[in-house]
Amino acid sequence: MGSRDNKHILILGGTGEARRLAPMLLDAGYKVTTSLAGVTSEPMLPRGDVRTGGFGGVEGLVEYVRGENVAAIVDATHPFAAQITRHGFEAAKQAGITYVRLERRPWKPLGREQWRLMPDVDAAVKGLKQDARVFVTIGRKDLPKFATRQDLSILARSIEPPEMELPENWKFIQGRPPFTVYDEAELMRAHKINVLVTKNAGGKAVSAKLQAARELGVSIMMIERPVIEDIRKVRTVDQVLRFLPGA
Repeated sequence: MGSRDNKHILILGGTGEARRLAPMLLDAGYKVTTSLAGVTSEPMLPRGDVRTGGFGGVEGLVEYVRGENVAAIVDATHPFAAQITRHGFEAAKQAGITYVRLERRPWKPLGREQWRLMPDVDAAVKGLKQDARVFVTIGRKDLPKFATRQDLSILARSIEPPEMELPENWKFIQGRPPFTVYDEAELMRAHKINVLVTKNAGGKAVSAKLQAARELGVSIMMIERPVIEDIRKVRTVDQVLRFLPGA
């Protein structure tokens, strides 16, 4: 335990995994700071120290980890937060410290189920058939891209409302996971949804919509994760500890 005392771990957070990781590292004897992007107004806070806001790119992150004597960066951000993942990896390399990426397993189709796989949001927008009734659950950042499709009936949901004026063919609901299969099915049924558009975030907190779509026969359009090469990944909170200094 003594080799872990005062070793400072920076968690790039904002996910359930990050919130579960912080107390585990604290209990193991590490000093822990979790960094949040600040994109939600009422984030769920983990144990330990918390900082909010960006670092100012790779250079700013390198300056922070050196100034705060950080021994390792654990990147537990959302699977689609590609920019901060790249920044965290590069900053750790420049600072000469440990970097570990904690990324939950992606969802996979069940049995013979077939998803329409899309490489990114732009492809999903173009790939929707005319007059589709679409449930869009991709976070608020990319919602404006769907505004070009006036031919669709869109139901959108995110934790924070989108920073845009909603088109007439849209309905928006604000919600924070987890959700139940029953509620997701009732929502899709009430709005006569025939296509679900979502990102392959993985995890259990938002997986109920997939089960509801299966039960209702709703088509699933899945946006694939960005590919980031050469980064060490672990899949569970427990696996992180073995790669940290003093483990």
